[in-house]
Amino acid sequence: MSSSKPETDALTLLRAIFDLGDADMKVSIDLLARLGGHSKERAVSLLAQLRRAKLVQLKGLGLTMVGLATAVALPEFEPCSEPARRPGLRAA
Repeated sequence: MSSSKPETDALTLLRAIFDLGDADMKVSIDLLARLGGHSKERAVSLLAQLRRAKLVQLKGLGLTMVGLATAVALPEFEPCSEPARRPGLRAA
């Protein structure tokens, strides 16, 4: 994967950041991970892709101007219906 082109999951999180901010909700990595159905580590990795592409600010979870323009062009975010699986947990 090229460092300048984030993968689809990263762009989905970009739109989630935009939608959460638009709804005046505080954006956190934990919230993004839960809504996207990702582990926290995966969400951090996706955010790193967005930062390398200069779509998310280096500090915090704010969008850059390029990130804002990109996010607006993406389809609305749809939260994942299944939570991310946590290692070591199993169904009863």
